[in-house]
Amino acid sequence: MDDKTFNFTKAKLDGLPLPVKDRETYFDKTVKELQLRITIKGTKSFVLTRRVNNKIVRVTLGRYPAMTIDQARTEARKQLGLMVTGIDPNKAKKAERAKGTTLGQCLEDYLSIRASLAENTKKGYRSMVNNHLSDWKNKPLKDIDRDMVAIRHKKIIEGGEAIAANNVMRCLRALFNFAHGQYEDEHGKPFFTDNPVTRISHTRAWAPETRRKTILRASELPLWIQAVEALRASDENHIDASPSTVADYLEFCLFSGLRRDDVLSLKWEQIELDTALMHPVIHKKQSEVITLPLSDYLVVILKKRAQIRVNEYVFAGRGGQGRFDEPKRQIAKVVKISGIQFSSHDLRRTFISVAESLDISTYAIKRLCTHSLGGDVTAGYIQMDVERLRAPMQKITDYFLKAMGKTDTADVVNLLKQG
Repeated sequence: MDDKTFNFTKAKLDGLPLPVKDRETYFDKTVKELQLRITIKGTKSFVLTRRVNNKIVRVTLGRYPAMTIDQARTEARKQLGLMVTGIDPNKAKKAERAKGTTLGQCLEDYLSIRASLAENTKKGYRSMVNNHLSDWKNKPLKDIDRDMVAIRHKKIIEGGEAIAANNVMRCLRALFNFAHGQYEDEHGKPFFTDNPVTRISHTRAWAPETRRKTILRASELPLWIQAVEALRASDENHIDASPSTVADYLEFCLFSGLRRDDVLSLKWEQIELDTALMHPVIHKKQSEVITLPLSDYLVVILKKRAQIRVNEYVFAGRGGQGRFDEPKRQIAKVVKISGIQFSSHDLRRTFISVAESLDISTYAIKRLCTHSLGGDVTAGYIQMDVERLRAPMQKITDYFLKAMGKTDTADVVNLLKQG
């Protein structure tokens, strides 16, 4: 027997020399699978090593002298009892932790692992859990059953938030689906095999949802632009106050057709005024950068913004700090002045409706609106050169300018006979 194998005693373990490099391993004669590892810095740890299912498994039991030799031998025998039956103690310990995973822990794991999720999506998930499931955050997933889910869904609906109720349950369903694939027992089988949100589908309890279809009609555009101009005129400070920036933002949303967050996130480095191009980052598409043409009116807006540039964002925040946020208070002013109810997304929807009414090709509309072409087989053979999109973009701009009374160079189409 070599000098590294002996009966562990306090005197012998205390007298072990530091290794010359890395670490040294010593073996106990009493429990042969028990080892003591000592690092070059003098840290001593009890380790158990044994083959489990034809694979070497190493289990760290504890540090010496905090764990005594007798305690180490007792724990080693306990873990060996599992190992001889084919159970990996490391997996068993991990499984025990996973078994008690709470809703809050699952949410954080989900948001951490699904790194491609947009920040707004992550914020939305947290908001739904905090606002409607806060009393469940510390509750283990295994304790959330179908009855609880059905009752909570009904309660949110009865509180007058039908759409929120459905969204909260979609969020919860996504978390349980994630848990099914993420948390396993020591044999690699999922802990959470049932998704309690299926009760809502089984009982057909989902609240009815009507997709919003609001657009600005042709006859409303003059009133809308007048209200936007009135908002802009009320702004005497382009940096510290927001009305003028909001007015530019609203026009940019309408004339570009971009999503709200993609407009708010637009940076000057993504703008080419000399070539009339922009390269927005489409956050909904896993941060895809695309190139789009700028119509003449969009160039005018951007040149005006450039004169009062204060930071990297086209639509800078108050005091020049960061990017602008959703301007709900100022939009409410435009609504009050014009008498027209609308949201930022309604402006995008109006852009798309106008494009369709002007007989612009479906592929051009999809590209201008940053929609995916991936599901269309024919689209795979079409290379949408940016210059081919310039004429359709300008055509849409001309329509808006004519409808608003700013020019007479475009024919106004009666959208859905609603003008």
